[in-house]
Amino acid sequence: MVNLTNSQEEYLKVIYILKNTQKDIRVTDIAKKLDKSKASVNNAINLLKNDGLIEYEPYGQIKLTEEGETEAIKIIEAYDIVKLFLTDILNANKENVDEEAKKIKTILSDDTLNKLAKYTHKTLGLYSLECGYDIAKTSCIKCARRRIKK
Repeated sequence: MVNLTNSQEEYLKVIYILKNTQKDIRVTDIAKKLDKSKASVNNAINLLKNDGLIEYEPYGQIKLTEEGETEAIKIIEAYDIVKLFLTDILNANKENVDEEAKKIKTILSDDTLNKLAKYTHKTLGLYSLECGYDIAKTSCIKCARRRIKK
């Protein structure tokens, strides 16, 4: 598992979202989506490539590796768990929730995220995560878990 900065997480998340909404992903697509310069995107892309999270050759397509896709899904899932807790349990101010959820999820350990997910799902009466839910794993036999498209 790679230790990513908030910025790298954001890039990985955007690549994952673009992957699911369009065929080819290029530096310009990411730059446009994040409102960043192509040079900034190239720097970030090269770091993600060095970490083995994406495949990329200059001026070519950007593709997530299996590990990159797993990390992107985990990032999105962690954000969703924290946001759901803030909005539906704490009734936090909706204007602040997006930014707060991003910040909070970055400091929580996987163990704490697992506990928060179980608590949130139990409190809201959603599907049970008492089957050994683990945010760091890509599958869970007994509950509705994230699915990686192959």
